[in-house]
Amino acid sequence: MFNFDWQRILFMSIAFLIGAAVHEAAHAWSAYRLGDPTPAKDGRLTLNPFVHIDAFGFLILILTGFGWAKPVITNPSMFRGNRRFGMLQVAIAGPIANLLLAALFALIAQAGIPYFNFESPIVFYVVYINVLLFVFNLIPLYPLDGEKVLRSIVPIRQLGFFYKMETYGPYIILLLAFTGLIRFIYPLIYGVMRVLGVPIV
Repeated sequence: MFNFDWQRILFMSIAFLIGAAVHEAAHAWSAYRLGDPTPAKDGRLTLNPFVHIDAFGFLILILTGFGWAKPVITNPSMFRGNRRFGMLQVAIAGPIANLLLAALFALIAQAGIPYFNFESPIVFYVVYINVLLFVFNLIPLYPLDGEKVLRSIVPIRQLGFFYKMETYGPYIILLLAFTGLIRFIYPLIYGVMRVLGVPIV
């Protein structure tokens, strides 16, 4: 069930630390810029990966290839302007930051810089993990960002369904990860990587 290729796990772990730090810091800075001081009080306005890493989520990454970081706590009642639009901005900030980081590494990898190309494991895995985080976090299941994006745009009368699903979402995600059913997102991951210029067969 588990494939313990330790070299692969090492590069994946380094790439995940980078991607998770960028993802959660983007959430934190987005909320802070909207007027919510909570991320600053919690010390989340940083790219230090060890502030953002969730030990259990990191273990699941090693076991299954999918993981998560410690969620940034926000207080939407502190947001300036439209609260639901603020929730949308904060939710989408993390995945967009991962996509931009993947695109940056992919662009540099194609610039002809010695040793900084897709044959370098760390370069490849930084692109791969950040695209994975982009796609994975847009799955519309609590507590992923995709669910928060949907919650911020559906009619208010439909929010009851989302509150009920908060109980089941984490278990569904774990079930998908441990059974391998989560692989349904692989075609999306590889599709995005091809668009970025990664030579995927």
